[in-house]
Formats: sequence, structure tokens, C-alpha cells
Amino acid sequence: MKHISAPLLLSALSSVALGSTALAQGAPGPNDGDYALHGAGSTAIQPILDEEGDWIPPPFIAHYMPTGSGLGRQAWRNITNQFLLAGLANPFGTWNTVQYAFSESGTSASELTEYYTNVGPYGLKPIQVPKFVLPVAIAYNPHYATQGGIQYRFQVNPSFPASTTQINGIHVGGMRMPRQVYCRIFNGQITNWNDAALQMANGGMSLGDPVDANWTSVGVPIRLVGRLDRSGTTDIFTRALAAHCTGIPGNHYATNSEALPYDSSGPNFSSVRPDTPYSPASGVVPAGPVNMIGNQYFNTATGTILSVPGGSPSNPAAGANGTGLYLLANGSTAVAAAIAAAPDIGTTRRVNGKVGYIGADFIRNALSGNPTLFAAALNRPSAPTVWHLPSAASASAAFGTVAAPEADVSTGAFANYGTDPRSASRANPLSWVNVLSGLATSTAGYPITGSSQMLLHTCYKANNLPHIRTWLGYNVGTPDDRFTNPTTGLMALSNIGALPSSWQRAVNQTFLTNSTEVSNGQTLGALNLWMAAGGTAGHCFGMSTLPGASQPGM
Repeated sequence: MKHISAPLLLSALSSVALGSTALAQGAPGPNDGDYALHGAGSTAIQPILDEEGDWIPPPFIAHYMPTGSGLGRQAWRNITNQFLLAGLANPFGTWNTVQYAFSESGTSASELTEYYTNVGPYGLKPIQVPKFVLPVAIAYNPHYATQGGIQYRFQVNPSFPASTTQINGIHVGGMRMPRQVYCRIFNGQITNWNDAALQMANGGMSLGDPVDANWTSVGVPIRLVGRLDRSGTTDIFTRALAAHCTGIPGNHYATNSEALPYDSSGPNFSSVRPDTPYSPASGVVPAGPVNMIGNQYFNTATGTILSVPGGSPSNPAAGANGTGLYLLANGSTAVAAAIAAAPDIGTTRRVNGKVGYIGADFIRNALSGNPTLFAAALNRPSAPTVWHLPSAASASAAFGTVAAPEADVSTGAFANYGTDPRSASRANPLSWVNVLSGLATSTAGYPITGSSQMLLHTCYKANNLPHIRTWLGYNVGTPDDRFTNPTTGLMALSNIGALPSSWQRAVNQTFLTNSTEVSNGQTLGALNLWMAAGGTAGHCFGMSTLPGASQPGM
């Protein structure tokens, strides 16, 4: 696979070419002059997309800009270049359109209105469909301090079973965080790793390195790390905390959002990234109105922490507890780098202590994981002795038995047309995500789990259509065991859950097939939701050609 590193403002995000093949007959495009599919969006699932591109044979090729979910959806619902509006340089050239996008945040009704205004006149219709089940890990660096040339590392109780400290046979930490503890940590109420609540949660055993003489008296500050961009990972995380922490006095998470709790009178990060939600000019409603954002961010280009005007530092003074304010990082790769960075506060005793939220495909056991990122084990008050790690199996268990829109809960077959008790409809792109809103309160599996949506269009250029269909089909059409096997498949080895078979059928029959399934007298294929080539007979006939394109369709 070809990787192209590109500095995006002051953060270094990587752009990924999915599929390593020379231009061959049958390749996609041309799309804005390039013979490849173009996509943008989520950074959380960048590693799994990277791996998938390696596994899909030529002539498939796709370029992807990991911009964050918010900008990915913005690019999808426009036909003009959105990257420059966010201050992002595209190393692949100038793109006006994207053939696909990824977002953990569901698109909204107002965003769909924009889609119909900007893209609809060309005969296209929107598709939003879950492709991955994503556990969001609470990630930490086990190396918490350095003193006198000695590295101090967190210890996890050796009596804990491997099922709560290992994923796929690889040790991933497994420090235990009950709901009360992680709610208080991410509300800035527990600010030192030597807090008694953490020791009690871990079987009464100190988390400190046995040779650390300063653990009891000084400990290590807890330093929160969050996303600087409009982030779908933040949306999953804040949805969970809004649901889990309601009984915690002083809880700052009121709702799900692509932005952490923030007050617009706080620090302004628009000089770092113009479309950040942490700016007085941003229209993003944060997860809560009480500011939890410090005025510092991690610069991946230099590996240092820089500041913006206003607000208070997220970094504590040497020897002090954590501030309870988030250090920001631009994208998942930057969050991983910030947490994994060497201890940087203090002189004789230098400490790290950072903890943040990130897609579980960045955890050390994953195929493209960071070897320094460990994951906490979480539980539920209803089952306090059952601990869950952010694995593919645990994410799939959290997804549970929720039915797709207008679908039989067991088989996924087209059912309840016009009578779905959730007011869900296969023809409504919003329904495919809205029916999953209960994941934050699931009674099984990993507690912080969401879905990653693939944003598509109904009508594609004839050269693009087979590649889009093949890519989605590997997951839901005729699922390829290399992708979806629950033990050895690419997704399982990346800590990403596959859609249940009922959802695979619903997605396949709705978007990949001119289906003959019938419910209440309605044939599914006649709803014209399935993807087809522009200009062909049927619902993609007679559509307009996009500006600068030579074929009708996206």
C-alpha cells in the first residue's frame, strides 16, 4: 500500500492510497482527473481502511483523506472543494467531489437538506449505511514517568484473568475503570493516578511501579487528551458519557456531539484549524456548556505541545495534579502520538500520565495499532464483576439484536414497510443511524461502542460503480471470510466489529441489489435505493453530468 504523508496545518495526518496498483483497464474514474475513487472523513477507521485497501485486488484503487468525520460529511454533500475551506492541503491534487465518506456521527436533517440542494440537482440521492461496529477505547500509556534513567510503568493486578487484559492473545493493559471512575476522570474530578478510587477498582493493588518511591506522595497527574477537529469518535464518546454519567454530581456531558464540553469564551483554536468546533465562530453545539478545553494542543510535526490565546493550560505544573482540561490533538493519529509521547513535565522526575479516547484499531494488539497504547477494561453497574475490553467480539455483543430499518429482527428481510414502530424507513438515510441510538445504553458488550457510517450516492459513473459495490460487498454482499471471520478476519484483528448477518442482508438487499423482497405490498427494489450506473435505464437514467466530468454519476 502506498502511504503519502501530508502536513495538515500544524498536525501531521496521513493520506492513504487504498489499493496498490498501477493504472489498469477497469480502474475507477477519471474523478477530478484521477483514476481512483476519492473519499474523506473519519480518522478513527483509517487503519482498517488502510488494511482493506491492501486486501482488495486490482484494479481497485481509492484515495482517502482522513479529515475527521465532520469535514468528510461536508465534502460528501458538496460538489466544490471543501478541503481548502478547512485549511487542509490535499496531496492527491484538487478534488471537488468525493465518491464516498466515512463518519461515526450520523448525518443530520439539515445536512441532508444541503445534500439535496447541492448534489440533488444532478440526479443523485444520498445513502448512509453502517459499515463497521467501532469500540472506542480509553487509551493510556503504561510508561508514566522517568526518573534517574528508570522508566516507571503502571502495574495491573496479576490476578486478573487474561480475558480482561488480553485481546487475541496480546496483552493490552486492562487497567480497570468502573463507570463511576471513568466518569469522574473525564469530568476532571479524579486528577491523579494514585487516587484511592483507582486502586480500589483494581483489586486494592496500587497502580504505581513497585520501585517508584514517590507514587504515594506525588503520583502522576491525569492528563486528558481529546480531538481538535469535528470528530465522530468524540460523538460516540460523548454519547456514552452523557448516558453513563448522569448520576455523577458535576457531570459536564449533556448530549452527544462532535465537540467536547466547551464555552465559546474559552480558548480559540481556529488559527490551528479553521473548521475546529473550539472557536467562537463555530456553529457546532458542544456536548455541554461548561468549558473542559485547555489552551494547548499536541503538534505531531514537532512532538511538542503548543498554545493558543485565551483560557488556561491543559498541562499541570510540575508536581501538581491534572487540570481536568483537555489537551487537543488533530485527528486520531495525533491523539495516539500525544498519549504515546515520552514523559515531558518536570525535571528530575518527568511524567506523562495522559489518557484519551480513540478508535480501538489504534490499540497495540490491532494490525496497525500503536505498540504504546494500552486500553482500560470497563464494566457496567448492573454487572460490576464483568469487565470488557474494546475488542471486535465485545463491540458486536454491544450492537446486539437491534433491527435494521423496516427489517425482520432475526433475518434482516424486508418487513414492516411503513409500519416500523420506530418510525424508521429504509428510504430515509437518517433511519439507518437513528435506530442505533441505544448503543450507549446497551446491556451487553463493550460500553463505549458506536457505528462507522459509509456515505455514498445512488448513481455512480460506470467506471466507479463496480469498485464501490465490490468494496461494500466484501462486508455485506457476499461477506469475505478474510474480512469478517470473527477470529481470524481482518476486522477482528483490528478490533472492529462486523455487522450482524441480519444487517448484512438488509444493507445488501437495499443498496447492492435490485431486490425482489416484498413487505406490505411494496417491492424493495422498486424504492430505487440500490446503486446503479449513471445514464443507464432506471432510476439513474437521464441524470446530469457533474461539472468537469465526462460520465454521468458521482
